[in-house]
Amino acid sequence: MLNHFRKLLRYLRTSYYQWSPEKDRIYHDSLFGTQAVDPFSFAYPGNITIRRFGDLAFPFVRESKHVIDLGCGTGEITCELARRCPETKFEGVDHSSAGIARAEIHAQTLGLKNISFRTQNVETFIPDKSCDLIVMFDSFHHMTNPALFLKQLGKTVSRFLLVEPQGDWKGSWNREMNFDWLVHDLDTIRTRIAYATGNETNITQNVSETIYKQREEPIEYRYTVTDFQNFFRGYELKIQGTIAGLESYPPEAETQSPDRLKFGKLAYELYKEIDELLLDRDLDLRAKHLVIFAERLSGTNSLKNSAVNRSPPKAPISGITWSTEVRGTYDVRYLEYDGPHKGTIEQDFLASVRLKNESWRMLSSEIDKAPDFLSYHWLDRHGAIILLDGLRTALPRTILPGEEVDVALKIKTPAKPGRYLLAIDMVRESKCWYSDAGSPSLRVPMKIQ
Repeated sequence: MLNHFRKLLRYLRTSYYQWSPEKDRIYHDSLFGTQAVDPFSFAYPGNITIRRFGDLAFPFVRESKHVIDLGCGTGEITCELARRCPETKFEGVDHSSAGIARAEIHAQTLGLKNISFRTQNVETFIPDKSCDLIVMFDSFHHMTNPALFLKQLGKTVSRFLLVEPQGDWKGSWNREMNFDWLVHDLDTIRTRIAYATGNETNITQNVSETIYKQREEPIEYRYTVTDFQNFFRGYELKIQGTIAGLESYPPEAETQSPDRLKFGKLAYELYKEIDELLLDRDLDLRAKHLVIFAERLSGTNSLKNSAVNRSPPKAPISGITWSTEVRGTYDVRYLEYDGPHKGTIEQDFLASVRLKNESWRMLSSEIDKAPDFLSYHWLDRHGAIILLDGLRTALPRTILPGEEVDVALKIKTPAKPGRYLLAIDMVRESKCWYSDAGSPSLRVPMKIQ
């Protein structure tokens, strides 16, 4: 009964947001079309995910002759595995032509001869009989009918490897053991070392302008260990957790420099060590992503799975806090908002905002390179961006670390009436919004008439 209720809720969520495979394709075309990084460099934070997913998949891939990566996107992990396993034939499939185009560039750049890509709807894909392993990295949760999808594939293929975010039937991520803060804090240390040693080129060099585009967010499903047990009835399962799969990157993540390369290697080793530590302590099933290997059993419908029987502790781990004493480059706290909560369309008004500089550096609107301003975004009541770039307000003076200041913020209301969220945010011009660097914006409900 409970499983039917969960299926119904997932269906209602998809129907409410009117999401479809075609919308998913358009979304990913837009996403992949703007990427311009070297994903195989340690300097790029996303390389941690590529390498760790590759590490965890390698033991299951190395003995395979023909591997198909469904929902391969831009093919970074497919290419990573292909260069580790030169004797294995790899094939990447995705419905995004922009993603496949970039995947082909990656394969060509790496000089890989054992890999090919094709543009095709993954949900209707029928694998070649020579395929002996299907892999999916962060793509299974996009399937609209996962049970039917696996049933069709299971007619041809008997082995599957999924790396999936752990979640629940409500569509939420499990962030119980989230170590994304680690890469941010390492970047803060790197920046402070560069600043203290006078090596400012390692702070600002090769800054690429970030292109913001409004995109409708996809509807993604999340699954528990029990869900995967139900999906793979008649299969032997091996499941392990990993903290890899970063959701957010430090500012200027596309920038290349020697110190970013060194700290990127250090970050990768730390994430690897934490994964091994959690596994040794039988805590890995609390981690953000699950690595699920499923192999169909011959002549039986029973489920053999000693790995799944490792139940994660139900009680929270006592004595652990995830806070850190490392001060960031963009750490600021908004203490108070004094201003209206309603207005009319395209109205200009002032509001007083009190903020505290909790970063290690001085904040100033008067410096020539990358000045700091107080600004805002307009969001709809669900939190989706309506207007990214609000008016800029100069700080009244230079704000030293630890100091507080009141700022008279200039604001212009949206052109359409409705209920909005005014998201007050600091911006460092040509660098980033403070909220993108980990300092939450101050959200104020507003009614515009």
